[in-house]
Amino acid sequence: MATSTILHSIPTNSPGSADQNTDPCHGERDLLFTQDDGSLTYKPQIERLDTDEILQRIDDTLDLIAEAQAIDQTRMPVGQIDISIIIPVRNARETLPEVLARIDEVMPTSCEIIVVDDASTDGSSHYVRGLNHRPNLTLLQRKRSHGRGSAIRMGLRHSTGRVVAIQDADMAYDPADLLGAIWPILEDQADAVYGSRRLRRDTRRGVGLVARLSNRMTTLVANWTTGLKLSDLESSHKAFRGDLIRSIKLQECDRGFDAEVTAKMARRARVVMEVPTSFEGEMLDESLAPSWKAFVQTVGGLIRYRRDR
Repeated sequence: MATSTILHSIPTNSPGSADQNTDPCHGERDLLFTQDDGSLTYKPQIERLDTDEILQRIDDTLDLIAEAQAIDQTRMPVGQIDISIIIPVRNARETLPEVLARIDEVMPTSCEIIVVDDASTDGSSHYVRGLNHRPNLTLLQRKRSHGRGSAIRMGLRHSTGRVVAIQDADMAYDPADLLGAIWPILEDQADAVYGSRRLRRDTRRGVGLVARLSNRMTTLVANWTTGLKLSDLESSHKAFRGDLIRSIKLQECDRGFDAEVTAKMARRARVVMEVPTSFEGEMLDESLAPSWKAFVQTVGGLIRYRRDR
């Protein structure tokens, strides 16, 4: 608050007069008083919060906690699936247990996990089959590999959640960050939310120059063709409103999935949002390394699908 502005707002011949000012950064209001000796004093005026609203939010939170505890103790069944998490798997036997354990740790109970094994040869599907006693876990298995996009599309056909989220099986992305993409959709603030590695600069370890340039260029093309303002098109953390993503006809089988779903979602979603997501590049599967073929596939998909619903 500039001194010259403050002095100008107070009549010099009116001791004890007050001028109400608003701090644009903090939203707080101060009352500026002149004393009998001509000195200036501030008396902060704190806006009162709506007590009834706060108490109602506390009650709602306690109800959700009680419901989750009742479900965990099998006293009541899950009546509605809020979140469907699709995990495309291709030879991720070493990291898949950690991913599933992390999802159990951070996700709500009303969550279904759909593991789609894209013809793994390292025993990934055998491990998941050993967990078949879990009621919220579904294993879908392909005999031949058709690509990541095809695995996600297969998972979509079996999903029932209000929100559909994608989590890779290599643990390069922390499932805890996926919650940041899920909640805006559950709260009706967005139809699609992308996790952005560029918004978390402290977690860009292991991302090589070629990968950064490829992602930057495909993201620029995505923004040009769709009118969006994304910063990380190729991030694997994505979440969508369930009924919306299931209503869109998707065709891409491999790395073109991100381009296709972005182009079509841009035409149908009311709000597309980005949130920060962490990334551990050292754990990336070599098969997901950027290539000229993948770059051309992504750019071609953005241009081809920009007018297609």
